[in-house]
This record gives sequence, C-alpha cells and structure tokens, in this order.
Amino acid sequence: MGTTETLARWIVATKYDEIPAAAIEQAKKSILDYIGTATYGTTTALGKIILEFTREQGGNPQARVIATNIRTASTAAAFANGTTGHAEDFDDLGGIGGHPATVLTPTVLALADELHLSGREVLTAWVVGYEIGTRLSANVHTDRDWHPTAIYGTMAAAAAAGKLLKLDVQSTRMALGIAGSEAGGLRRNFGTMTKPFHPGQAARNGVIAAKLASKGFTADPDIIEGRQGYADNFGGAKCNIPAMTKFLGKVYFLEEEGTRIKPWPCCGGNHQTLTGLFALCKEQKLKADEIEQVEHIGPNIPCTGALLRSTVTQGLEGKFTLAYNISAAIIDGKVDYETYTDKRAAKGDLQAFMARVKIRRSDDVALRRAHIADGNLEARLVVKMRDGRVHDVALGTAHHLTGDAVLDKFRANAEATLGRERVALTIELVQRLEKLRDVAELMDAVTTAETKQAKRSARDKVLVGA
Repeated sequence: MGTTETLARWIVATKYDEIPAAAIEQAKKSILDYIGTATYGTTTALGKIILEFTREQGGNPQARVIATNIRTASTAAAFANGTTGHAEDFDDLGGIGGHPATVLTPTVLALADELHLSGREVLTAWVVGYEIGTRLSANVHTDRDWHPTAIYGTMAAAAAAGKLLKLDVQSTRMALGIAGSEAGGLRRNFGTMTKPFHPGQAARNGVIAAKLASKGFTADPDIIEGRQGYADNFGGAKCNIPAMTKFLGKVYFLEEEGTRIKPWPCCGGNHQTLTGLFALCKEQKLKADEIEQVEHIGPNIPCTGALLRSTVTQGLEGKFTLAYNISAAIIDGKVDYETYTDKRAAKGDLQAFMARVKIRRSDDVALRRAHIADGNLEARLVVKMRDGRVHDVALGTAHHLTGDAVLDKFRANAEATLGRERVALTIELVQRLEKLRDVAELMDAVTTAETKQAKRSARDKVLVGA
C-alpha cells in the first residue's frame, strides 16, 4: 500500500474518541487564538481590502466571514478568514511547518457553517488535518524557498475538508491529488500582503479539492510518493517518504509537540532572539545609546530564510527583519502592533540602530529540532557596550503563551470589534466545542450579524454572572 493511500485510509477511519484529549485541547487553544487574530485582521489595511474583495465577489451564502456580516460561498469564506487570520503574523506556530490554525480553522469553520456540522466533527477534522500536514512537513525536506504554510497547509486543509465531507478512501486520495497541484507560495513575498494570502489560498484550495473530489473529479491517486509528484517536486531526494506513515494513529504530533501561541506579532524566527534580548535588557538595564554593537550568531539553515529582509521601508517588512526587531526591543522596550506600522518604520531611529546590528550565519551552529522552524536554534547574542563590557548569552527556547495569557491575548485582539459579551461567549463556546451540535452557534458569536440565539446566549451568560 502506497503512502497516499495509507494516509487516506487513516483520514477516513479516524474517530473523535480515538484522538488523545491533549490533542483536542491543543486544537481548541489554537482555534480560539486564531479567531482573535482573524478578528483583529479585519481591521487592518489588508483586512479591509480582503473584505471589499469578498463582498464584490458575492456568491452563494453558505458560510460567514469572521467579525463581519458577510455571507458567501464556503470557498470564499475560507479564503477571507484564512487571509485575515494571518494579516499581522500573530497566529500560532505548529508542525505543518508554519501556521496551522490560520489554514485549518477557516477550512473547518467554512464547511461546518455550510453543512451545520458538530463541534466533534470540526475538532476531528482539525486534528486530522494537523497530523497530515505535520507528517508531510517533517519529512518533505525542502531547501527551496517555498512558504511551508502554503505547501503543507494546502494538503492539511484538503485532508480536513475531506474528513468533513465524509469522503471515502478513493475520493480522499483524489482530494490530496488535487491539492498537490494547488500547493504553492513563495517566501519572496514575506513582508508584503501576499504572505497572508498564502494561508487563505491554502484553506480555499483545500475546500475546493475536497468538494471537487466529492463530485468525482480525478487526480493521481499516489500524488505524495509518485514520481514527479508532491514529495519529488517540493523536496526531492531529501524526502523521507516511509516516515510519513510511521506510528500513524499511535503518535499524535499535536499531543507530543502542541502548537505555540505567539506573544509578538511578527515572524516566529524573531521570537527566540526577542525572548533572550528582553531578558538581557531587563537584567542589565541596557540602553540604546550605551550599545556599540549587537551580534546575532545563528545557523546557516533554510528556516532562517524567513527573515529575508535586510532593510525596512514599510512596517510589514519589519516583521521579517531580525535586526529591526532587535532594534525595537532595545529602543522601545517592546514589540507590538505599533512596531510594524508604516508610521513607526518611517521615524528612522530603528533603521539607524540597525547599522549596529550584525547577523552572522555559521555552518558550525545547528538546529535543536530540525523539523521545526520556529526559531529555536543553537544561537548566541553578543552585545558590546561602549564602555568595553561584553554580554555574551546563549539563546534558549522561544517564549510562547500558555494558560490565561492565551485568553488575555484573545480578548485584546477581539473585544474592540466583537465586544466583551461576545468575547466571553466565544471563549465559553470554544472551551466546550466538542459539545456543540451545530458550529453555527459559534459562528453566530463571532460574526456581527447577530441572531436571536446569539442574543439569548449572551443574555443568559450575563444573568448567571459568567
């Protein structure tokens, strides 16, 4: 039995009760975080363009766009929600090689909204998609400048969509085959609006692939392992195809590694450095005018290619410029949405300090975990002071949010648009997502066209003092 068929059989056969409870909780955490980033994303310049474009396209009102009153085709809703969710690069990091939630959540919510599916069905499909995407990303070792979220996420979305559409094994193989030809996204577009376009495209294309397959549309049934197929083109000889199915259904990557919730709205490749730098600045009370040079020494590996910008002329580019983030952390003492505005970038002080920041790649430095490109590298930060002192620190694991901090982040991202009552209701609904008979109840809470059910649910929560 080939790899594509083995994966397809697992997708079809997997049941909610077989999934580890820890994996389900990880999925719910990422779904909530995503809803927050997508809600905020609708308020950005990118979000306004995407919403205008979506309204212009019209379409069969099958599914809803988060934080709006837009109803459109489920493919269009998946695209809009996937794009706004990644607008600020503040969504989670995970095993699909990038950003799982902003691909998988728009996919499953669009179809669940259209078909009135349950929370259990949504969670099962989300986890299935995550596992498929992670098994591909861990073993399709590409050294080319593809955007991982785009190439692995498209396959993950197709798997999740196929699960929700209850495709049989052969149709699931077709869905994966179609998705293989849809996958794509170039790193060169990092630092532009087209980078967030990639997960939106992946979500939309996953829904398209599964829906076409459900109607009998054909593709190569062995798209992953076949010559000139997915693994061959995206990874070539470096791919480990047998490992894609090893311990399938027995080891869940979502349980073993989990997703990582970002504390800062920028490329995850910056986060390890920011974690160590903020700690150093606090400990040593570093001031920008006392610093002569900052040197970052890290491995010469493909995942550092995400930080491809060396100059910053607009805010978005700063998210993918390590020197810019180092400069902001030192000068401003913080990194937040304002850091990456065109207004902040135009002040010039950060760019001026960037001249003191040296980024050195060394072949002698290795990854801690080769299949996770989230910035957890064997890296060092050397800060040389004007008075001759030198602070040489080994960078540890990047900081990610847990517990109440995840809820606080969601509230900060969503309350201005959805309001406190809706935000509280959304948290409660996501926390008990597996009990929802119809995910439309959650969509009622996170869209602005309020229904009687949403009003009643919000009122009841207030009455009981929640």
